Amino acid sequence: MRTFEVEIKYRITDITKLELQLRHWGGSGFGGEVTDCDTFFQHPCRDFVQTDECLRLRNRILSDGSSEHSLTYKGPKIDALTKTRQEIEIPIAEPHHWESLLNALGFCKSASLHKFRRRLTLTLNHRQIDFVFDTLPALPESSRLFLEMETLATEENLEECRTLLLDIAGQLGLSEPIQESYLNLVIGHLFFQQ
Repeated sequence: MRTFEVEIKYRITDITKLELQLRHWGGSGFGGEVTDCDTFFQHPCRDFVQTDECLRLRNRILSDGSSEHSLTYKGPKIDALTKTRQEIEIPIAEPHHWESLLNALGFCKSASLHKFRRRLTLTLNHRQIDFVFDTLPALPESSRLFLEMETLATEENLEECRTLLLDIAGQLGLSEPIQESYLNLVIGHLFFQQ
């Protein structure tokens, strides 16, 4: 059975107001800030930019200084409002060996990105929803804050999960979802600076 990550992302300016609303819904507080250091790879035989796919090696540095590593494939987005797509994520050890393996198979490193994250998980409508506040230091200070909401779904409950996230966004006063990946936002910003 395929698993889909149903995700919706918004650029935000007022974290405090959103945190208060999430606490009102039962959130007890966010976990410590983590740093995600992501390395993206290009396929040797197809252009992931054209196919809207992603292969990512992630080094997550936790608030206590320890690290977690994962290798993630994300398939093409399957709707126009959310960032719903198939996701296969594998926890790994020794990420430098994985990078060597990918290089040996013809994958080449295409870009790197890092961001700071704080996560809160709530159960709403009997479904676990992750609320993630992200800061992208590579973007201007006025436009570097984001809120992602995400949950996991199967093909059977995909539409129900999309509808739920859009409804929650509306209750939070968020109305303009962003389809672009963080990597594309940063690349676009750097391009316009030149």
